[in-house]
This record gives sequence, structure tokens and C-alpha cells, in this order.
Amino acid sequence: MKKAILLCSIITCALLCITSASADSTTLKTYTFNKKKASGDWSPRKTFIIGENRRLGIFNDRNKRYPSIAKLSLKDLPADTDLELGFDMIFVGSWDNAGKLADKFVVSIDDGPQLLTMTEFPCTLIDNDDSKPVGNDGVVRVGPKNRAYWIKPISITIPSTSIKAGAVEIKFKGFLTGRKTEFWALDNVKLLKR
Repeated sequence: MKKAILLCSIITCALLCITSASADSTTLKTYTFNKKKASGDWSPRKTFIIGENRRLGIFNDRNKRYPSIAKLSLKDLPADTDLELGFDMIFVGSWDNAGKLADKFVVSIDDGPQLLTMTEFPCTLIDNDDSKPVGNDGVVRVGPKNRAYWIKPISITIPSTSIKAGAVEIKFKGFLTGRKTEFWALDNVKLLKR
């Protein structure tokens, strides 16, 4: 009986902690990209169908047919508090983790500090063959070929010191080595107040 009471007490405490932690954060803005153009907070605004959903993108900094950077302009933000930015990053194609062809993805404050630098990606191909992806979320046609894609949820902190007069501009950029084989997109973007 004592064990049952102790177990119930532990579960109750855990539920109270979870409830109070989720109550502490407030969603300030959400962005999904169901239409051909994203809201005016984004530059560029063009969307692309990957899987069953439209996503912001696609991007490639080495291919002139696609934009290289996404910028999110946020206004009317609360003062003196760190914010959390969560999003689904969609990696399309053969992103490389190491070697001469290593890729990189960076999120930063425009003209300011980097908030995230990624050099490891979930894009695994057997024998570097695009037609043999491992653990991917699906396949999308980009140009003349089908490419595997992987979706990775990411969360970063926007420090309150980066927010000036209630505004901040966030820059997303991939530094890719593949002009026709690597792309990226964004979806399910959420801005939370902690």
C-alpha cells in the first residue's frame, strides 16, 4: 500500500511540474505555409510542396534558381525576456557532414550573433547514392530528379539583448556544396515567450 501511495505521489508531482512548465510559455506567433506565399514577415515568401505540405523554400545558396537566405522579421515583441524559436528544418538531398564537401546551416540575428550552427545532418545515403536514402521522411521532386528529405525539429533561444525596440530579424542560411543536389526548407515555425 505504501508503494502505491508513493508511486501516486511521484506521478502527481511529475504532472504538476509538466503543467506548470507548459503554462510558463506563451505562443506569440506561429507560421505554417499552406498558401503559395508566406506572410509578409518572411523574405522571400515563396513556398514549395514537400510531402503533403507546403513549406517555406526551397533554398540553395549555390544555385541562382533558388533564394539563398530566409529572413523572418519579428515586431511587437515583449521586452526583457528571452524568446524561443522552434521550427521544422527540412533537409533535401545529400547534405554532407564532413570532408571537403561538408555543409553548414546557420541561424543568426541579422547583422548580429549566430544562434545556431549545424554541421551534422540526418541525410544518410547508402554508397552516396541518391536513390538509396536511410531513415528519410519522404521523397520530393526537385528539378529533374527525386530527392530524399529529412525533417528535424529545432529549437533555439533568441536572447532578450538581441531584441531592439521590440523587434528582431532572424536569418536562416545554408552553406551548401551541392548546386543541384542539396536544398532546404522550413515549416511549423513557432515563437514562444518563456
